[in-house]
Amino acid sequence: MTEQEANELLTSKILNKKLTSIRVFNHHQPYPFVEENEAVVVSAAVAFVFEDSPLTFYWHPEDQIFNFSLAKVNVDEDWDDIEITNIDTFKNMEGDEVSAVEINWTYFQKLDENFEILEEKLYVPQEMVLSFSNGSQLQIACVDFNIDPVSNDLVNLSYHMSGGLLVSPVPYKEIAAPVYNDL
Repeated sequence: MTEQEANELLTSKILNKKLTSIRVFNHHQPYPFVEENEAVVVSAAVAFVFEDSPLTFYWHPEDQIFNFSLAKVNVDEDWDDIEITNIDTFKNMEGDEVSAVEINWTYFQKLDENFEILEEKLYVPQEMVLSFSNGSQLQIACVDFNIDPVSNDLVNLSYHMSGGLLVSPVPYKEIAAPVYNDL
């Protein structure tokens, strides 16, 4: 599937659909990082239901990255359900319609034991920003980050498919390209 086909497929499942539920999961860490503006960074999954169509961003252990599924993903026994719907910002999104979708894609390729490419590029969203008809927004992004020791804010964010999963009602404008260290 090309990036354009993946984009069209994912957008068709979300755009102009009502969000009926949001569930957030962390790997046996009942207290994920929560920033003052209600952003949450988790290590397992965020699951959405749009008018009975599921969409889940989740940690894929085989590929060691965050991936997405348009089918229901079974909750792993190592995942703890994190209560975020008590946060007003997230609660207000449930029942509202998605008016715009922006997706920032990346890809990966699987290799065999000889490091030969096994298949074509597999496209995955590294960031998605949903805009709702009530004016609110929701950002989901795979990131690496630091925590400022004074302000307790997220800083030095960069896209990283093996990092944490940012779920934020206030989109971060300054997420940098991934940083790769030379060997």
